[in-house]
Amino acid sequence: MKRTKSRFALAAGVITVALVSLTLVACGGSSDGDSEAGANGVDRAFAIEMIDHHEMAIEMAKVAQDRASKPQVRKLAAAVIVAQQSEIDQLKQIDKQLADENVETGELGLSDSMMGMNMNDSMLMRSKKFDRAFIDMMIQHHRGAIRMARVELAEGEDPQLRELAQAIIRDQSTEIEEMNAWRSAWYGKVSPAGGVPDEGEEMDEEMDEEMDEEMDH
Repeated sequence: MKRTKSRFALAAGVITVALVSLTLVACGGSSDGDSEAGANGVDRAFAIEMIDHHEMAIEMAKVAQDRASKPQVRKLAAAVIVAQQSEIDQLKQIDKQLADENVETGELGLSDSMMGMNMNDSMLMRSKKFDRAFIDMMIQHHRGAIRMARVELAEGEDPQLRELAQAIIRDQSTEIEEMNAWRSAWYGKVSPAGGVPDEGEEMDEEMDEEMDEEMDH
């Protein structure tokens, strides 16, 4: 009789553990779309927006390969295409993982201007001094990428994306400084787009107007 009771107690314990496990699995996702692996909506927004951002940079770089007169600019354009296409492939893979984990897409909280996405190739094509225009536009574009990466580091949780964000800040800050050095040497002053953006720095409308004016000359 005691043995029968022991068997019933053991069976009840197994059932209880199973029910608890099912409950934990069912409650694994939070209401804001976070994943069990430690990712959130900002991570997905960063991945998706950065894919579009990099694709724009590649298109600009392809134009530079055809129109740039300075070998330094053509070399930079080639490097941008290789590096950012590799990052696009990585971003797409991570985004698919997050989608499979049911992580919903959030927001970065940045305007197109803040992300350097308020440009198009026609602005380059109509420029009378292509190399200067390319430098100005790519600096503005890089500044946007740095702002996006800083949001990821401040609010994102995915370790792969945070590592990528750090690399973007490091590499594109270096390229901004390099392009501004060229611009100063070739055209007498640094880009009106500015340099590496300070924390919390916003895009100045007067800066946009100055860039448009210079591209027309």
